[in-house]
Order: sequence, then C-alpha cells, then structure tokens
Amino acid sequence: MNAITAADDLLEFLEDHPSFVARVHSIFPHAVNLLVLEDALVTLTNQDDITPMGLKVDCDTSFAEFMQAGDEIVLDIDRFTAANGLITVNLRNAEVWETRSMLILDALPAETVSQTRFRLMRWLEKQSVQGLLPLLPRLTRQAMSSKPANDNLYSRHIADDLEAFTQAINSSDWEPALHLADRLIGFGMGSTPACDDFLAAYMVVLRIANELNPARFPWVREFNDIIASKANKRTTLISANMLRHASEGRVSLNQQQLLQACLFKSDKDLILLAEKVLQHGASSGGDFLLGLVCALEWYQNAITEISKEGDKTWVEYKRLQPVPTL
Repeated sequence: MNAITAADDLLEFLEDHPSFVARVHSIFPHAVNLLVLEDALVTLTNQDDITPMGLKVDCDTSFAEFMQAGDEIVLDIDRFTAANGLITVNLRNAEVWETRSMLILDALPAETVSQTRFRLMRWLEKQSVQGLLPLLPRLTRQAMSSKPANDNLYSRHIADDLEAFTQAINSSDWEPALHLADRLIGFGMGSTPACDDFLAAYMVVLRIANELNPARFPWVREFNDIIASKANKRTTLISANMLRHASEGRVSLNQQQLLQACLFKSDKDLILLAEKVLQHGASSGGDFLLGLVCALEWYQNAITEISKEGDKTWVEYKRLQPVPTL
C-alpha cells in the first residue's frame, strides 16, 4: 500500500532511527499503533484524520486482516515492511503534514475569538450528548438556548473537579489546577479517557498562547510538562501519547484545523471543522470540544488583558514625550 500523508515529526523520527524495528501495540478497524522507544506510538490510519507521529495510507480494509499485536514492522525513511512479509507501505510520494504549522498564521484579536467561541458553543449545545458534554452549561456558565441535556452518572461524578479546574485556569492559578488534574487524568473509558481529551484541548491552547506571547505565561510549559509526565502512569499509553503531543502544541489534523479557525485567520468553515472533530471516537471528539470552548474563555481573557496593558503602556509613553515647540 502507499502512504498518502505523513506527519513531519514521524519523518524526523525515521531519519534519526534508520531500520527501526517496531511492534504492533494495538489494532482498530481503521488504525494500528506501532510501539517505538518503549512508550511512543506511530499511528497508521486509513481515515481522513491523522495524528502526530502518524501516517495516512490508502488501505480500504481493516488492519486486523493482516496485522496482529506483537508483529514486528521495520521502519525505514522510504517504507515500512512487516517482518512476516505480509505488508509493505511505500512512503516515497507521501505529502508532508506540518504538525506545528499554526504559529506561522496571523492570530485573531480577543473579540473575534470570543465571537467564534460563542458560535461554537451554541452549535455544540445542539449536538447529541455523550461523555462530558452534559456539563457544557455548567462549565461555560451560559444559559442554553435549547432544553438542557440530562446529565449522566459518568459526567456527574467528575463535574465538581472539572468546574474547579476551569475556574483555577481562568484565574491562572496553575498550581491548584495541577492538583485538580490528578483527579482528571485517566478518568473515563476507552483508549483516550474523556478527561484526557478535555485536558488535551486545554494544553494545546495554553501552549499556543505561550508561543504567541513569549515569557508572558511562564507557568505554561511546566504545567503541560507535569501533566504529560503524570499521564505516563495514570492513563492508557495511547492517551499518554496524545497528552504529550498536546503539551508540545501538536494535535490531530482535524483538531489543528479547528484550532486555526478559532485562533487564527482562516478561510475554512468553523462548523464543518467542528463536525469532523465531533465524529472522532465514541465521545472523544465531544470531550475535546468541551475542553476547547472552556480553554478559549481563558485565552480570550488573557489576550484582552495583554491588549489593555499594551494600550496603557502606549498612553504612558505618549504622556512622557516632550511637547514640540514652535
């Protein structure tokens, strides 16, 4: 089979580790994870979305038909080859996806981000509720335009901790937020538990804000690194990899495009992008979207404060300038 798209970080890994022998870690109908370096994953998929350290291939059958856990796959810069000879993936003509491309775009002002967040939130409240989505009205403190969704035992159990976490982040009280994150990491079912998807959205938004405003949020890097480190022992390997990528500002292609539409100048349709993200997993997409609308509240407030300080500095500068004389 042929590779269609390859993540740039995967290609960097292949260049640094020629003829690396990976093992099949987990298999799903539309994706397979290869274990490398003891705790990192390379993900092959035949779907439209692609993850960091990922590869999209032109396969129209289930990976389970020709792979099983424990199989060895030799990874080279131009091809992947199964040790048993049942599969070869040609990488030569693959398009390269830049996983960190968002920061080269023009950032939107806080007011526009606020409007985009409100639009996304109003759309999200109309979607079928699974996972953490019943908590949307509570975590955003908004009166919904439609009938509130019935919550469930699953979301109700973690509601107080999630609300306290969002409040701590909004106040930039990162140490209490880290303490609360201990209760969130790994909470939920599936290969990426619900609260991990929620946290991933926060971590990537925090990372973007820090990159756009160097030294303004000195706590962000440590905050993200600690959560990623905690995840190594408290959640699934797939989810721990997701959180590590998010801590570095990298998410899946669909999530990346949605973030671009929320934070940067983009000509893509916000709702169409959100729909793509929502379709991921049983509830993972919705859990990520809930985290995103919550994280955007912190972002818009933080950027507004920076803008006000800039205006104040400019006024003070003008006041101190000498008055020209005739």
